[in-house]
Order: sequence, then structure tokens, then C-alpha cells
Amino acid sequence: MNKSRSSQKKKQKSQDPKRRRVIRIPVEPLIPECEVCEEKKADFYCTECKVHYCQNCESEVHTSFLKKKHKEFIFQEPYVSQEKTNSNLCDKHKKELCLYCKDDNELICTKCYVNCRINNHEILDLDEYSNEISEKIKIILNKIKNVEIQNNETMQKSFELKNKFKIEIQKLSKLIENQSDLLIQKIQKSKINHLNLLLKVGIISDTKFDQIINKNEAKQKDLNKTKKQIKTLKKLKKDKKIIKLIRESKEIIEKEEEIEILRLNQSKKETGEEFDPEMNRENQIKLKNKNKTAWNPSENWGRICGKKIYSRGKHQIKIKIDQFPNTKNEINYINLGVIKTENMENLIKNGEYEGTYYFHNYLNWDGKIDSQKKKKENGNYILEKYPEKIILKKNDIFTISLDMDKKKISFKINEKELGGWENLPEKVNFFAFLDEQKGEEKNQITII
Repeated sequence: MNKSRSSQKKKQKSQDPKRRRVIRIPVEPLIPECEVCEEKKADFYCTECKVHYCQNCESEVHTSFLKKKHKEFIFQEPYVSQEKTNSNLCDKHKKELCLYCKDDNELICTKCYVNCRINNHEILDLDEYSNEISEKIKIILNKIKNVEIQNNETMQKSFELKNKFKIEIQKLSKLIENQSDLLIQKIQKSKINHLNLLLKVGIISDTKFDQIINKNEAKQKDLNKTKKQIKTLKKLKKDKKIIKLIRESKEIIEKEEEIEILRLNQSKKETGEEFDPEMNRENQIKLKNKNKTAWNPSENWGRICGKKIYSRGKHQIKIKIDQFPNTKNEINYINLGVIKTENMENLIKNGEYEGTYYFHNYLNWDGKIDSQKKKKENGNYILEKYPEKIILKKNDIFTISLDMDKKKISFKINEKELGGWENLPEKVNFFAFLDEQKGEEKNQITII
């Protein structure tokens, strides 16, 4: 009977899932207290928790998955205590830290575990916690490796770029040196030129300054004369006989001027209008046919004026176009009109068109035609373009009509009226502008 009972007990122990591993340890005179309740003596020692438990506390702590994984020692009297090798203790309970609370993110002791369980916290044993941390460490290490690989690649690229930049910088530095040398040379040359210009300007300004002073002195003399004349006139103003004499003398002078103009025009009527060889820019315009025909074989623009002065009455100047434009269809200019008598010399010598009223005809290489009437008064050019294309041709008759009593001028090609201008000066002369022809008898005109 006894044998059968003992065998049954052995079977039950082997089949019991809650079977504990019993370790008998040499006898020790004292048994420690339960480290959880601190009231009863310890019945167990858990090698995983490294804590002494009584029967009740052990059943409360080792539930669910914890009990399956932990191995406990069951101590029976006589009892020997286990020395704890772990020196990590809970600050609150002075118990060894053997678990990990995920919600509080800290290591806990068995006493802390009871409170965490009441609050339904997720608890891990140290193995699980260490596995979880090791997995995280592996992930971090992989990331670090990837970052290192990327850093190595970027370092390689940066090194290559650095070498390229060095080469480019060397090239640029050479270019800058060369350019700076050239700039220094140019600056030195310009400095010398500017100094020379300043010297010239200084000389010119001195001469102009002297001219201005001389002019001012002359004006001052004229002013003094006029002041004296005004004083004498004021004195003579009371004498009516003297005033009559002055008026009569003015009228006589004006009549004499008119008689002189009429005499000159009368003498020219026998031959009519003709070109004045003395009013010919550097003799560029060639004359023939008793100064009636003009053409420009030179390589510069030619300007020439007529001899006759127009101040009174109605007059017509007729010009026959012997050749315009030239047969090569090159660029051609021709201007025909009148100029203020006083400004003739300035036109011929300096090309100044002040006080001119004329017809302008132009043809360029592409066959573009530009025809307009123009004038220059008080330093300003005024022009009116003709809407249709007008070009002077061989054998055309160009007529300038003058009404000096009304101070009007009008232009006509054959029978086509081209309009004109008003408010002419008191005295005018005929003028012509002919483009250069470089030795050929082209752009030729004749006064008829």
C-alpha cells in the first residue's frame, strides 16, 4: 500500500504543470522573512526574480505567463538562505529590480509589480525587455550603417567637387590676372589721353575766355555809345526839326537799299538767276554753261547758292533735272529751296541750315524713296512728308515760286503742286544741295 501511494505521488508530480523545481540546500539556523508581505517566513526563492516569497505572495506574484517562465526554489526546514548577487535595488522598497513596466518606462521590483498590476500596466520580464531593446539597437545600428554609407558617398562626391573647384579657381585666377593686366594698361592709356585732353581743354578754355572778355568789352563799348546816343536823342527830342530830319534820312537810306537791290536784280534779269561761284563749298560743285548748270563729282556733299537776292515782288526759279537719281540706284540726296541771305556763308562753310525753306528728295540702295518739305527756324527742324512717293527724274522741271510781298514759297514738279511755307525772311537767296558722285556727271541740274 505504501509503495503504491508513493508511486502515485510521483506520477502526480510529473504530470502537474505547476511543478516546481525543489533544491535542497545545507541547513542554516535562520529562515528569512517574505520580502513582499514582510510578515511570514519565506517558503520559496525565485531565481529569476531573486526574491523570497511566502506561499500566498508567491501565488499572487507568479500568475499568467510569469509563472510558466520562472523557476522557483522551494525551501523546507532546515533552510539555507540565498545570497543575492544583483545590487540594483528599488529606491522606494529597497528590493531588487527584476521586472520592467512598459507604461511607466522603468525597472520595478516585485512590490512595485503589485501596484502596476492593479493599474493594468503592461509588464515584461528582463529577458523580454532585453530582447526588445536589442531589436531596437539592431534597427538603430542598421540606420547608422546606412547613414555611414551615405556619408561616405557624399564625402567622395564632395572630394571630387573640391578638386573640380580647385581646377576652376586656378583657371579663373589666371584669367583674372590676365584681364587685370589688360585693364591696368587700358587705364594707364586712358589716363594719359585724359591728361592730354585736359591740357587741350585748358588751352581752348583760356582762348575762349579771352574771346568772351573781348566780346564783353566790345558790347560794353556799344552800350556806352547807345547810352550817349539816347542822351543826345533825349536832348534833341524837344527840337521837332531835328526829328523830321532823322526820319527823312531813314526813309532815304531804305529807298537807296531798295534801289540797289532793284539795280542788282535788273542787271541779273538780263542773264536771269545763276549759281554764285563764290558761294560754293570748297569748289566741290562744278559749274558750266555760264554758271547755269551744276553737278558734284567730288566725294563729299556739295552746297551752292544763287547770286540773286529776293526781297520784293513775285518770282519763279525753274530748275531742269539733267540727271537724278543715278543709274546705279545708289544712295542719292537732293535739296532745292531758299535760304536767308545773311546765313548763306554759314550754310556753305559749316553746313548750318538755319533759315532754310526747301524740298528734300532722297533715294537709298533698296529703292526706298523719301520726299518732304522742310525748314529750319530758331534752331528747330520742321518737316512734312508727302503721302505719295515723289522722285525727281531726268528732264523734270522743278519750280520754286516766291511771293516776297506775302513772304511765301511754294514748290512744283512739272504740273504737280507740292505746297510750301510762309513767313519767309526779308531777304532770301536760292540754294541747292547735291550728293557726291565720285567723278561721274550725275545729279546734274540746270537753271532755266
